Amino acid sequence: MTILSLQAKQDFLEKDASTRDPIKAIAEFVWNALDADATEVRVTLDKNDLGGITAIRIEDNGHGISPERADHDFGNLGASHKRTESRTQSLERAVHGKEGRGRLKFFSLARRAKWTSVAAVDGRRVALSLTIQANNLEKCDRSDTSETDAPTGTAVELAPLKDTLDVLDGTDAFRQFSTIFAPYILQYPGVRIIYNTFEVDPRITIHCTHDIPQSPIICPNRTIDDLRLKVIEWNAPTEGRQIFFGGDNGIVLGSQAAYVTAPNFAYSAYAYSAFFRELADANLLDLEGINDPDFLHVLEHIRGSLKDYFRKRQADVAKGLIQELKDEGAYPYEGEPGDEIEARERQVFDIATYAVSSHSREFARADSSLKLMTLTFLKEAVKHNPDALSRILRAVVNLPKTQQNEFSELLERTELGNIISSSSLIADRVAVLQVLRTMVFEPKYRQTVKERGQLDALVRDNTWLFGEQFHFTMPEVGLTKVMERVAEDLGTKGKRRKVTKPDGKRGRADQFLGRVVPGPIQSKREYLIIELKRPSLKIGRKELDQVEDYMNAIRQQPDFSHTDTTWHFFLITSEYDDSVEARISQSGRAKGIAQDGDGYTLWVKTWAEVLRESDARHQFIQDKLKIEVSDTDIEARINELTKAVIKA
Repeated sequence: MTILSLQAKQDFLEKDASTRDPIKAIAEFVWNALDADATEVRVTLDKNDLGGITAIRIEDNGHGISPERADHDFGNLGASHKRTESRTQSLERAVHGKEGRGRLKFFSLARRAKWTSVAAVDGRRVALSLTIQANNLEKCDRSDTSETDAPTGTAVELAPLKDTLDVLDGTDAFRQFSTIFAPYILQYPGVRIIYNTFEVDPRITIHCTHDIPQSPIICPNRTIDDLRLKVIEWNAPTEGRQIFFGGDNGIVLGSQAAYVTAPNFAYSAYAYSAFFRELADANLLDLEGINDPDFLHVLEHIRGSLKDYFRKRQADVAKGLIQELKDEGAYPYEGEPGDEIEARERQVFDIATYAVSSHSREFARADSSLKLMTLTFLKEAVKHNPDALSRILRAVVNLPKTQQNEFSELLERTELGNIISSSSLIADRVAVLQVLRTMVFEPKYRQTVKERGQLDALVRDNTWLFGEQFHFTMPEVGLTKVMERVAEDLGTKGKRRKVTKPDGKRGRADQFLGRVVPGPIQSKREYLIIELKRPSLKIGRKELDQVEDYMNAIRQQPDFSHTDTTWHFFLITSEYDDSVEARISQSGRAKGIAQDGDGYTLWVKTWAEVLRESDARHQFIQDKLKIEVSDTDIEARINELTKAVIKA
């Protein structure tokens, strides 16, 4: 039997070593230095006379690479000595690397990497060098060892460079580099890391840090209960906002773009969990397209937490300005928010006000009365049309494009538009119910309200009264014409051919409302037909028969016969006699159904039942929003309905 050894070849190693981010590639060599107990690591960019970068050097004062370690680690991929060690050799700091792959990251930067190292071996200091060529990643040339008096440590030279890497020489590169190692410096303050003469110093670069409280995250295949999330806000803008992922030891292992909008904040987020260590061992953390369902679930949770955090931070930042506006009488709100809706509204208003103040010199210089007028206008926009707020700020304040986009995303996250729309919807419905209750039960209106008039107008625009599936209905010309034709055929008007009722007499249709219920499939049609009876009328067999005749006639029209059509017929009254009670209380079907066939249902309901069912659907939200409708409001609504009917 022959035993075959699996060997990694050049094409595989190139793919494994490639990275589009030169800072991340350099960071791998810094991590190797820190894992070697270095207390000082220095990244130097060698330049030619024209200022172009010709080489990258990473030097450290760690324990170096011994000949034994060199033979083992550089002779194998994925068998690093770090795999069995969670702490460094001398200082017992958390270890970053596990696979021994980081050293190959030079492939994306240079044509060659050369390590020159001094290590202590049996009381002696031994020097050696190791060289890997980018076009031959399978091989490593190791020099003979020699004794030396030089201190322990390792210097890595990456040269010649494959491309122009002037992007590494600047403040943006240093800031990006700092975001990777600042948390490590916070964890181990005795360490110095210098990049291109600039030292990573959290005391200078960090504005503030915040640990976001976390609870267990239930993922599709596991529960993550050890997640820690830290936000670091920087004093200066960074080259892209990142979420850094680390193991449970707090060491950064990989990162991805945050995609969390936070206007005017430069930040990085750090998420730590043993779960990320697993992904790093599988070489997945830096893949933008990672589709592990558990990771995607955790990532969504992290981004949601960051959105909540920065929404609150944005409001906090605006507080100082808001207090100034209050002191000068230019703030349009008074007292504390009355409910959750107003609290959300004020939060968005304060953020918008901060945007106005930050980007409009005219506003900052205006007197208090002009500020109050401007902010009152802004308040009304937030209250009634928050979705248009970004357009308003663009027109009035000339908000920069990037700020417009960030503010728009911020508004979407607060969902204020949805909240205000929903609260307005519920408030209007509560008012409709109060008006309807007054019209059908109060003696002042009960005896005078007719089905053809205010009652018709109110119900026509509020078909949700009969169920949420009818929240949105609309008139349809075709249905209206057919209903008119059926009304004529039942004997209401005209001299054309008459369709009589089963008893041979011509019928008369009372006030019917026909509405179409929109649906996703055009071939399937759904209709709502409502027959209203005035509040003072107690119906009996005659009225129910009349509605059944109308229902049967309209269903049999050629426009609808043999089509995929569903009909919902409602007969609404204040009271009904025993004959009707018997017909709508049949065994095997819901109370109130007079007929139930293939594609149609006829309901008989009292106004009391309609109101009670609607009240039940809205009571919880009404209690939360504390919506009240005064007698004056009710009277005004009824008068508006009356005027509308008279004009019509």
